Amino acid sequence: MALLVTPLHLFGAYCILKKTPSTMHSVKLTLLNFHFWNVLVDLMLNVFAIPFPLFPSASGFLLGLFSYWGIRQTVQLWILITSLCFICVSTTMIFENRFRLLNHKNKHWKKFQPFWVVGNILFVFIFLIPTMLQVPDQDQARQMVFSVLPCIPDFLYSTEIIVPSLNNDIIVFTAFLFILVVFGQLLTFTIVIIVQLSSNFGANLLSESTRRLQKNLLKALIWQTGIPLIYLVLPASLSMLTIPLGIYSRPLNNINIAVMSLHGLVSTLSMILIHKPYRSTVAKCWKKKGTRENSRLVNNFPLFTTNAPVGYYVTH
Repeated sequence: MALLVTPLHLFGAYCILKKTPSTMHSVKLTLLNFHFWNVLVDLMLNVFAIPFPLFPSASGFLLGLFSYWGIRQTVQLWILITSLCFICVSTTMIFENRFRLLNHKNKHWKKFQPFWVVGNILFVFIFLIPTMLQVPDQDQARQMVFSVLPCIPDFLYSTEIIVPSLNNDIIVFTAFLFILVVFGQLLTFTIVIIVQLSSNFGANLLSESTRRLQKNLLKALIWQTGIPLIYLVLPASLSMLTIPLGIYSRPLNNINIAVMSLHGLVSTLSMILIHKPYRSTVAKCWKKKGTRENSRLVNNFPLFTTNAPVGYYVTH
C-alpha cells in the first residue's frame, strides 16, 4: 500500500508547491504542513510502526520496520500518537489562517498568534505526560493483559506487547482533553469564519467576488480536512468506547486499524480532487499522456502508398 501511495503523496506535495494559484497563496504553507503530517502518519501506520491494537485493554503490538530495526515500542508509540495529534493541530492552523486573513486589521490577534502556535505545539507534548508517567513494567502489564483478554492467539505469547498504562481512566481523560482543546478551537474558528463571511462584516470588508471566492475556498478546505478526519476520528472513537464498555472484538480492532491505514490515501486524494487547480493539473497530465499515445499509434500505423498517379484512380 505504501509503495503505491508514496508517488501520490509526492505528486500532492508538487501540486501544493508548484500549482497553488495566487488566490490560494496565503494558505499554501499551512496546506503543506497539513500534508506533511498526513504523509508521516500514513508511513507510520503502513511502514514504520504498523500498529495492531488489543482493545479494550490499552495495549497492542507493532510490526513495522522500526521494530525490525530494534527501536523501542514505547518510542514508536510516542512518535505515532504525536504525529496523529499534529494532524489535528495542523487542521486547526488551516482555519486559523483563514480567520487571520479575514481579520488582518486585528492587531491584537496578530501579536497573539505566534504564542497561540507555540502553545498548541507545547500542548501536544504536555498532554501526553500523564500517560507517559504511568508506563508500567511491561512484563507484569503483559500478564495482566493476557488475564483480561479472552481467546488470545498463540502468536501473541511470543510477541512483544506494549502497554502504555494500566489506568484506563488516564487514557480516556487525556484523549477527551485533547478533543476538547484542539477540536474546540477548530470548531470556534470555523463558526466565526462562516458567520463573518455571511454577515455585514464580510460584506463591508470584502468585495462580492472576493467574498464568494473565500466562501468557495472555505468549503473546499472543510471537505479536504473533514473527509480524511473521518477515517481517523470514527475508528478512534469506536476503539475508545470499547475501553469503558470492556468489549473485545478482534474483527473490530482489525477493521478500525484498516480504516485508519487508508487515511493518508484519502487525504491526498481529497486534496487533489477537491481543489480545482490541482484537479486541473491531473486532467492536463492525462490529456498529455493521451496525446502522446495517439501520436505513437499514428507513427506506428503502416500507411498505404502507391506509385500510380492520382489521375489513374480518377479515370478508372
